[in-house]
Amino acid sequence: MARRIIVALVLVATLASVVAWPQPSAAQSQVADTFPPYQARYFGETGHSAVNWFLESWKNTPNALFVLGFPISQPFIEESFTNPGQFYRVQYFERAVLEEHPENFGQQGNRFYVLGRLMGRELAKGREGEPAFQRVGNPGDGTWFGETGHTLRNSPAPFRDFWVNNGGLDVFGYPLSEQFQEVNQADGKTYWVQYFERQRMEWHPEQSNPSYRILLGLLGNEYRDRFHKNNPAFNLTGTANALPRQFVYGFNAHLYGQGTAWQDRNRALTLAKNAGMPWIRQQVRWMDLHDQSRQIFWAELDNIVDDASRQNVKLLLSVVSSPAWAGGPGMPRRENFRDFADFMGQMAARYRGRVQAYQIWNEQNRACENGGDCATDGGRGGRVASAEYYVDMLEVAYNAIKANDPYAIVVSGAPASTDTNRADIAISDLEFMRQMASNPKFRRSVDVIGLHPGGHYNPPDSKWPDRPGPGPNWLTSSEFYFRRIEDTRAVLVANGMADRQIWITEFGWATANNTPGYEYGNSISPEQQAQWLRRSLEIGRYEWAPWVGGMFVWNLNFAIPWRYFGNDRHEQAAFGVLNGDWSPRPAFNALQAFPKN
Repeated sequence: MARRIIVALVLVATLASVVAWPQPSAAQSQVADTFPPYQARYFGETGHSAVNWFLESWKNTPNALFVLGFPISQPFIEESFTNPGQFYRVQYFERAVLEEHPENFGQQGNRFYVLGRLMGRELAKGREGEPAFQRVGNPGDGTWFGETGHTLRNSPAPFRDFWVNNGGLDVFGYPLSEQFQEVNQADGKTYWVQYFERQRMEWHPEQSNPSYRILLGLLGNEYRDRFHKNNPAFNLTGTANALPRQFVYGFNAHLYGQGTAWQDRNRALTLAKNAGMPWIRQQVRWMDLHDQSRQIFWAELDNIVDDASRQNVKLLLSVVSSPAWAGGPGMPRRENFRDFADFMGQMAARYRGRVQAYQIWNEQNRACENGGDCATDGGRGGRVASAEYYVDMLEVAYNAIKANDPYAIVVSGAPASTDTNRADIAISDLEFMRQMASNPKFRRSVDVIGLHPGGHYNPPDSKWPDRPGPGPNWLTSSEFYFRRIEDTRAVLVANGMADRQIWITEFGWATANNTPGYEYGNSISPEQQAQWLRRSLEIGRYEWAPWVGGMFVWNLNFAIPWRYFGNDRHEQAAFGVLNGDWSPRPAFNALQAFPKN
């Protein structure tokens, strides 16, 4: 958050001793979990979202709406009818059933990770003796498929052209029959048809619109009606219940400093779980772990990961601050990108399965996050690196993480909410996001998009200019409002990234404090803070579904060290949901009472 973030380790540098999901699921037959990225597109026509890699397959299918149709279920585990005893994660569409094949992930660009079920083959069972389904000889004209012993022609129906132009073998499979005439059970009329491994084509030459002269069978609907009448995965859902993954509720927390007079890490982890918010975002400074000899001192970070794992608390590690030898304390020099990639790769390998997500940098549109001092006067020094530079760094980190833990979720650094446009101070988060999202590398180098909205003393439902806050200050720009998220979302939509999920990795409201620049907190009571945090969770979880997938409150326990150091009215303490003596503030109780699902 602009003018507010202070890296936790700066606060207690003298004290730092540093110096389910997304695990494979325990579903039937140990079906592996879905790989990131997680994404969703909701279709009101059927009340379901196409999600994750099923959505990716849908988007990559030519004429997808006509070939696959709308989604008609949420994903679920189902036994294969072609390989009895084998279970797969599937999602049903009107004309097809798509299933994940984890054994194909990471190969050939994941082209065969999601495959269409052989619905045509299932419908053709028992018809092998019929003339149209019997194998034919090779006519020598290039229309014959030896795999199934059938031809694919454009006569009498132009099925071959349709097959070629709409995905071919990947979408339809091989032909299982010759063309023949069959009665359509829906209208009682006879049409030319041809069966394929994954579909059935039907020719309607009477249609005036050429687009509707070849129709595909509603095979997903047919199979649902035969075998899944009581399966809740097919129940109509609103957007709030059509998420691609379980919603992430979390806190920003300070887990370093174990062994000091003020820290009790396991107590912090327990409180997060008791609040029903079992994710922790912990900032980690690269410069504190990786010295010039290239040796990495994991030290207390190992202990943090061990304690979180024991308590079943999930971790999002926000990695910032390069070592001086790599160009720090800001982003690394370009020639040190390889060093950063090596560091992130080693971290992902070391904590595979125990750290669930990594965020690459923090508020990279602020100058002080790139070579300056963010802990003094709202930020001094530094210069904003270009969005292109950041995306190039993100790309090398993403590839290194995925090579060592393909299930790890990579979150982009969240730009600070600001309308300032000076490279020596900050670049507008909207402009910075536009530049990132328009870069083709960005989409393939991020699983989740991180955002940090404002708040100040504006309630979460308010927004400039249509519904302004109380004023008189921090009023006349949407940068000061929680609903700034809607403006950033519009930028993502305009740049073709509407499906990718957003995590709000910091949000909150301060109460009374003594820090210059945060005077707005003096107008917010602890009770208002509680009400606004609860309302913001409600907005993110329900009104912004399915495109918001996680929210991390700023913060859980920063008041504890600030009280120990004699200033429990510091702004970081004022943003907290615990008092300096570990007792809950009204905000903690409100978040705990918020129903999580």
